[in-house]
Amino acid sequence: MPDTSDIRIPSFTAPIADSQVGNLYFDAISVSPDPIKTGSDELFEVASNSIAGGGGGGIANEDVNFSASAPFAITISGATDENSVQTSPFTIGCIGGTGTYPAIGQATTPQDVNFPNATGVSASPPSSGVTSWRVYAKVNATMTSEGANVNSSGTIVIELQSAESQLVGSNTRYVNNGLGSYTFLFLIGSVDAVRLSNGKYAVKINQVQIGNYSYGNVESTTATAGGSTISTKDGLRTFTICINGEPFTCDIDVSNIVKVT
Repeated sequence: MPDTSDIRIPSFTAPIADSQVGNLYFDAISVSPDPIKTGSDELFEVASNSIAGGGGGGIANEDVNFSASAPFAITISGATDENSVQTSPFTIGCIGGTGTYPAIGQATTPQDVNFPNATGVSASPPSSGVTSWRVYAKVNATMTSEGANVNSSGTIVIELQSAESQLVGSNTRYVNNGLGSYTFLFLIGSVDAVRLSNGKYAVKINQVQIGNYSYGNVESTTATAGGSTISTKDGLRTFTICINGEPFTCDIDVSNIVKVT
């Protein structure tokens, strides 16, 4: 045993001056229990994209599987590697829901449309840049003298934005197909995939519609005009207008019709 006078126990340990060395333990996500070897850093596994503000917070860009249960929620699912990192390809899906549209004529019951779960679309991230997909709902309708008669079943569409089959935005509510045929639409959201510099990729969901959809005020309301009862509910209507003394028909999406007294 050495003499007690030869034992030195420091009362204060100063931090390592070199910031790169000082942060090594902070950034480490695992530390080997083996003895440290002089001049070697092979005993540390450091995340190249650690979470900001935390050492050992995990590997960035982890599994992006996302499964929600709300109506019209966009879902993402796919395989992961041994580090729980998403691998190509992945699948974009969408939970079904209900759309409610104005009643026909003076009927008191609004029209309900069932939108089944979307068929999942296999998606691959780009080798560089961003690839986008659009998710929207559509249902066909026929215009009658009492308003739009909407089909009872619709479809949720998931498609590449670059290969869009139908122009639709958050403000597009219907398309006139001619001969009294219409398609009613609403945007559910979009999905973006971007390839990162480390070869992995990130997926972003932009959810626009969440929860069941309603086409404005769908409750049946009426008023008396010219001795007759008329409907004042919201919805698409066909009007006849006069331009330079000649009649034309047009579609107007009306709302909040109130009789002036």
